[in-house]
Amino acid sequence: MILFNIFKSGFIAALFGLGAYGVVVDNANIISDAVEVKLNLIGEELKSKTGVSLDLLTISDLNGSTLKDAASGHISTLKPPYVVLAIFPKDFSSKAGKLDIFASSDALGLFDKEAVLSPFPQTGSIIPLLTQNKGKDIYNSSMLNGYADIADQIAYSKNISLETSIGSQNRDTINIFRYLIYGTIIFVIIFLTIRKFKKANNANS
Repeated sequence: MILFNIFKSGFIAALFGLGAYGVVVDNANIISDAVEVKLNLIGEELKSKTGVSLDLLTISDLNGSTLKDAASGHISTLKPPYVVLAIFPKDFSSKAGKLDIFASSDALGLFDKEAVLSPFPQTGSIIPLLTQNKGKDIYNSSMLNGYADIADQIAYSKNISLETSIGSQNRDTINIFRYLIYGTIIFVIIFLTIRKFKKANNANS
């Protein structure tokens, strides 16, 4: 099994040119093979058309350091322009997980980092999905959505389009899902608030 995994990783690396294009370094083992292949296809096209490297780095252990320090080893191997989407999953710690985007100075202005990392569903493409039900799929969906969002923004800044983009239709579906979830949460809060006031009024009457 170990030899098979090594062979599989080497085959995928050779197939998609991971040393030269977008790369998934999944140390936390939270990304499925299918999503990893899709991310590498997007990264390869982005690199070939814009010259910008876009990497996804998942970290399984911070060892008491910050996310930036934990990602520094990988970042040191990159040549500008580059962007690294880094995540330390909550599952690996009793504390909150960590998420950030690190970019070279010449790549930082090619996308809206604050919008991508926004917790609000109308703008953020990662955190709103991470706050849903627990499970490996939240990482697959959120990382794919966030990675593709960054790639599309970089491509747009260069006046090009990506054939491997997940497309606006998929984003619209995800946005609808977000609004349904947040709408349900708001409804529950309103319902509980009304019930609380009714109980208080009944107690006073």
